[in-house]
Formats: sequence, structure tokens, C-alpha cells
Amino acid sequence: MQIQLTKITTAEAVVESLKERIRGNEFGPGERLPSEQALLKEYDVSRLTLREALARLSALGVVQVKHGKGAFVTRSISVTAMNDVLIPLFPELDTSGMTDLVEARNLIESEIAAKLAAGRTPDQLERLERLLVYDDSILKDPESFAARDHEFHLALVKMSGNQFFIVMYQALSRHIRAFLVRYAQSLKDRKTAMERHRGILKAIADGDVELARRLAREHAAICASFIKKGKS
Repeated sequence: MQIQLTKITTAEAVVESLKERIRGNEFGPGERLPSEQALLKEYDVSRLTLREALARLSALGVVQVKHGKGAFVTRSISVTAMNDVLIPLFPELDTSGMTDLVEARNLIESEIAAKLAAGRTPDQLERLERLLVYDDSILKDPESFAARDHEFHLALVKMSGNQFFIVMYQALSRHIRAFLVRYAQSLKDRKTAMERHRGILKAIADGDVELARRLAREHAAICASFIKKGKS
């Protein structure tokens, strides 16, 4: 059987070239790309092709096109741009990719828990406490439980104030929730996960930095062990 390969268009080639130049710091955050005339000369493409390429870069969150002023490299990270980079690394059913994802969450969330323990606010604690109130409809349904579980972890990440972590977590939301659904198939697993969340929150509320860090790491380690065992 002959496999048909998708040919890359000229616009896609321009997109990849400009992304590479931006990654190489030829154009930094907030900097203006060369003028339309300069880019047309550099790439020897039609105006329509160039504008299509810039539109794609804008949709990806890599550049911002300002009418009458030109195209500028975005100053902040966008979920779309992060998604474009990260999603290919984590196919939902790939054990290796999911293990890497859980390990990354382990490193990030354990330090976030420690940071919150060192400087939490009453409003933050109240928000987290509300997310750990589960009625029977949530606890009995894996999909609903996964959504609430993810919401709790996302709230922790948002409270860190680190924009990179927030955008990265949002970009990976679909994969994280897919893992949580697989992990929380039994009622026992769901109740156990909920109790671990409560332990982490208590350590944060008590201001116990090391305990918050350790409990968050243990929670992630249990999730990683689940993947390695091939549990479904």
C-alpha cells in the first residue's frame, strides 16, 4: 500500500521559517517583524501567501497583527501557542507520554503547594475548600469527578501566579482530564484521591511548607504508579 504524504504549502513553509526565526531570538517578544515589503522580498512569495502565513501565526498566538503598524511577536504566552508545542508530545493513550506528563505535574505542583503553604490567603483557602465539597452525583460519576479534580489542581496552579504554568496547564487540560477519567474509574479510587487532596489543603492551611510539598509529590507518585501498572 502506498502512503500518501501531505505536501506542505508555501504559506506553511513561511510559517515554519518565521517560527524558527522567532525561536532563535532573531525577533524577541514585542518586537516588530520586518515590513510586508521586506518579507515579500526575503521569501519571494505572493502578498496573499504572506498574509495567509501571518494570519496562521496570529491564530497560533505567535504574533499579533496590528492594522497599519505590522506584525509583532506576542509578549505573553498564549494557550494556543503552548498547545501547538505540547499536545503532540502527549497522545492520550501513550503510556510513556502520560508518565512524562504526570512527572512534570509532580515537580510543578509540589513546589506550588509549598509556595502556597508559605503565603496562602483566606480567600484562596476558601476557594480550595469549596472545590473539595463533593456531593454524591460528582463522587459517583468518573467524568464529573475528573472535572472537579482537574478544577482543584488548576486552581492551585492559578494561585501560584506563574503565567507560564497556568498557560501550560490549560493547554494540557484535555490530556490531564483524560488521564483523570481513566484513573478514577472505581468509587474507592475517587474517595482516596479526594482524601489526598484534603491532606494537601490542610498542610497548606497550616502553613507547613515541607508537608505540603511532600504530600503533593506523593499524590503525583501514586498517579505515576497507576500508569506504569497499566491499570485501566
